[in-house]
Amino acid sequence: MNRVLLIIILLIVWVAGCGPALITENNIDSHNYVIARADTLFEYTMPQLYNALVHSTLLPRGGTMKAAQVKVVLDSILCDTLAGFRADEIDLSQYYDYYRTYKQRYHRLLIARYLEEAVYKRVTVDSQEVVDFYFSRPDLFSVEEHVMLSQILIAPIGLKNGPDSLYYRSLTTEELVQKTAEYAQQIRRLLDFGEPFDEVARTYSHDVYSARQGGKVGWTKRNMYLDPFDSIAFSMKPGEISQPYQDQSGWHIIYIEDHVPEGIRPMEEEQYRAAREWLVKNKANKIGAPLKDSLFQRIQLEFNEELLDTNVYFVEKSTWAAIVNGQDTIDFNEMRALEEIYRDQHNVDNTTPEMKKAMLRRLAGHYALVQAARAMGIDTLPDVATEEAALRHKYSKTVVTLGSRNISWTPPPSLVEKYFNEHADELRVGKPFVVQHIIVDDSLFGEFLRDQALAGVDFIELAKEYYPGEPSIRADLANLGEIRPGEVPEEFYRAAVLTAEGGISAPVKTKYGYHIIKVISRADTTGIDQARHKIIPILKKEYAQQVFNKFRDELYAHFNVRFPRKIYPIHLKPLADRPR
Repeated sequence: MNRVLLIIILLIVWVAGCGPALITENNIDSHNYVIARADTLFEYTMPQLYNALVHSTLLPRGGTMKAAQVKVVLDSILCDTLAGFRADEIDLSQYYDYYRTYKQRYHRLLIARYLEEAVYKRVTVDSQEVVDFYFSRPDLFSVEEHVMLSQILIAPIGLKNGPDSLYYRSLTTEELVQKTAEYAQQIRRLLDFGEPFDEVARTYSHDVYSARQGGKVGWTKRNMYLDPFDSIAFSMKPGEISQPYQDQSGWHIIYIEDHVPEGIRPMEEEQYRAAREWLVKNKANKIGAPLKDSLFQRIQLEFNEELLDTNVYFVEKSTWAAIVNGQDTIDFNEMRALEEIYRDQHNVDNTTPEMKKAMLRRLAGHYALVQAARAMGIDTLPDVATEEAALRHKYSKTVVTLGSRNISWTPPPSLVEKYFNEHADELRVGKPFVVQHIIVDDSLFGEFLRDQALAGVDFIELAKEYYPGEPSIRADLANLGEIRPGEVPEEFYRAAVLTAEGGISAPVKTKYGYHIIKVISRADTTGIDQARHKIIPILKKEYAQQVFNKFRDELYAHFNVRFPRKIYPIHLKPLADRPR
């Protein structure tokens, strides 16, 4: 008896020592411990990691993340945090391109706040000024006449390719024209009986694009469509439906939802806001122009005379070209933005020193505004200082994270060949075709759908419209994915074989009906040339992981990162059941 009791006690101790095999919503409160520590900078706890996973989009259907997968997420979070700390140690000015981008954005911020303080705060407008300005400037605020249009098109080609195609294809040209007109009148009578325009358009219109939207075409100006569209549409009142009228594409029935006449519209909130913005801008320009002129006239430039006769593309881009008022430097890279403009203007292969000086004077205006902003203390405003620090940190962090990736790397041919030789069996193509298809009952209607697809209509959109069965699953039914002999009828497979990649087959009959088949991709052999497109992404992914691992390890070493506790699998609920 004592021996049995001892065994039970030992088992309890052993189980307790092993700890939980899985962390869930129900037991996370009992795991409030540190799982990662970086010197004295920060600690990261299991509840923090669990909360990050809960609020991520990982495992959208729910499930359990293995410990190795959890570690990958933890590494990502830690590296992002540590890169932020590492950014504070970076001298951004040593990285020209990133420093230049940071400086441009910071300067735009300074100039915008300076103009707000020195110019826009001096602008005053009252509501009557805005109204007077609006009605006095038809050149700014007039609109062209336009209508909100919906339409139904009944066309001979649509009838010939529709459900009753066999009947309509048996008619003579004159008979088909007559039947098309009669059909359009029948559709108009449906509208007279109160059928909703959008439903009738979806069901009967031969304009595939607008039919999907219930016939809606949108706002339409004059001279957009064939005669007699303008004379009919622009004579109708909002809410009216036209009688069928004919042009060269068929018979049209149009519905005018709204009509905006030409000229200045009555002033409403939108028009008032636009007029006020224009008026404020005009007044600000009148105040700001002399201010800018005064600043620009006081500019003093020190030129790098020794290099001004040199082609700007032959000078190191960070080399100074001029100093503005003894404070800010314009470099040769900035001059390159204007070089081609001046060469075209003066019809020269290389700008002269005087042309370069003109460019530098033009560029100096930007720095004069920056200096005026600093003189006003704009750079010391709390919100500006905060945004400047955020910009500097953002680009410094970008410099740090450069080491986490190498997107330009491409595996050499020898490595591709080595991988192919080692994985030949895995790369063998068992299902050479990836296809989509639509089943119809009528081969002529299949020809119509094929013509639509070849004309640019999206194949899956056609499937959603015409594939038989429940609408919600038509796209899934149309996407067959990979196929091989024996998985589909022989006639189907033969048609796929004879269809080029990206092509669409003529209707092919099987026991299920007539199929039109779109071949998305094909891989008929297993040679290295055919397998290369699969191998290269694999090798790139492996290399990217190696680069990231090196970056991670260097960060962990730099900040002495330690993992005091074991990482366990974590269970997540489906995304819809997680707190957002």
